Formats: sequence, C-alpha cells, structure tokens
Amino acid sequence: MDYAPPRRLGLLLGLLWLALLLAAAGLGLVQLGEALISPLVLLWISLPLVSLPLAFMVAYRMYGLATAVYRLDRDGFSMRWGLAREQFPVEAIIGLEPAETQGIPTSPALGLWWPGCLVGRREQGGDGPALEFFATRRGGGSLLLSTAGGKRLIITPPDLEGFRQAFRDVTRMGSLEVVPELSERPDFLVGRLWGDPAARSLILLGSLGPLLLLGYLGLRAPSLPSLVPFGFDLQGQPDPLAPPGRLLLLPLIGSICWLVDLVAGAWFYRRPEDRTVAYVLWGCGLLTGGLFWGAVLHLLA
Repeated sequence: MDYAPPRRLGLLLGLLWLALLLAAAGLGLVQLGEALISPLVLLWISLPLVSLPLAFMVAYRMYGLATAVYRLDRDGFSMRWGLAREQFPVEAIIGLEPAETQGIPTSPALGLWWPGCLVGRREQGGDGPALEFFATRRGGGSLLLSTAGGKRLIITPPDLEGFRQAFRDVTRMGSLEVVPELSERPDFLVGRLWGDPAARSLILLGSLGPLLLLGYLGLRAPSLPSLVPFGFDLQGQPDPLAPPGRLLLLPLIGSICWLVDLVAGAWFYRRPEDRTVAYVLWGCGLLTGGLFWGAVLHLLA
C-alpha cells in the first residue's frame, strides 16, 4: 500500500520561495539593462547569479516533495523522494515509534529545507547513526523508523497510527519473497567531475570567459561614453544606443549559459556511454564565451 506524505504546505511555501528568487533574478536583469557601471552594479549582478542556482535547488526540493511516497507491504518497506530511494525487508525494521517520544531533534541540520519540506541529515552525539529526514511535519506528526542495519529515518505518513497498524499486520502475515536492501541518493558528480582532467579543464576554462569579460568592462568603464551601441540592425551595424551598464548583460547571460551547459553536461556525464555529449556541452561553454567577447569588442570598436 502506498502512503503519500502531506505536502500542500511544503509545495505552497516552495512556490513562494521560487517566485521570490525568480523575481529577484528578474529585478537584477532589468536593473542591469538601465544602470550605469558603478559599484551598485555588483548588487544587480549578484542577484541573478545567486538567485538562479538557489531557484534550481528549490525546484529540485519541490520535485522530491511532489514525487514522495512510502510503500509498505508484507515483503518490505520502500520510499521514493525525488532521486532518493530506500528499500529493505520488513524483518529489517526493528522500531517504528512516534518521533516525539524518542527525544530526538525535530528538524534537520542547517540546509535547504522549510516547513512542510523537512529533508536533510542531523548527526547524533557519540557514535550513533545519523538521522535522515524525509518528512513534512515536525514532532508529533512524524515517525522514527529504525532498521537492524543502522538506518534511522524520520517519515510522515498521513495517518501515523494507521501506518503502524499496517506494519503490525504485514509483520504477522510474513513475507512471500526476499526484498533486497537498497539505498540510493542523488549523485551530483562533484568529486568525479573534479577528478577528470578533461572535464575539470573544460568547466574552468568555460567559466573564465564571462568573468574576464566582466573584468574587462569594469576596466573600460571610465572611458565609456554615456551611450553605447547595444545590438545590431538588419545591415549588421551596431544599433541602438543604450547606457553602458547594459553591456553587463552580456557577461551575465554568458554566465547563465555556462551554468546551463554545466548542469546539462553533468547529467550526461553520469553514464559512461554519454560522456562525449557532456564534453561537447562543456566545449560549447568556451564557444559561447568567445561569441560574447566578440559581440562586446565589435560593439565598442
């Protein structure tokens, strides 16, 4: 039987966070299009560069919450939460108690979680196993599931007592087949990417294009006129005129393109047979950076 955790609050707050982050990124982009090059520009640049990665992480948390489900039958317990999975036989469960009675923390350690979406870890004192939270409610609305293998999961089925009764029922029935133990967590490949010289070089070189272009515009700022060309007409001539701060949009857009290439390449890099596609995507970051450099130099020529 499947048990979906209560998720309305978590999804609503996640949508609010996502809207605020995207609005902050949009505000930065709009201000960059109108502002003069000054120290205040650093604020407008930082808004999208910080907000967009955070928005991506919030969106992933919401995806995990939207797909969350616990499954319990006579053979075993399984859980899916986004890209995270847990599975073990019923016989491996040695405890299923209300979390508030166990004297344990009611929320994960510092990290990306909010009320209604409690996902993360918290280390316990001494040599005890860490608590892993895959929950949507604190304290009295959650269960501590312990296994003989040392797992300690905080879960929140919609009806705690009904879930515990279902566990007692399936325990009495006995299992029909052996369920293998499984524990999967999302692998964002940071260690493997850094350990691959080709991947590391392509990613780092791709990031240099927008950063160096931003530094170049900063050095040229005192000599820029009050209006500079931004864009080209049908004949390929620079047009129209705009404040010089608008040129900062080009390294910013280049940074966003690099970030998209990085994430897409990391996705393909997970499978050895698709790694050529990953290298091509990261190489496109170098090409894109060169195109933005060419556009800026042509506009300022």
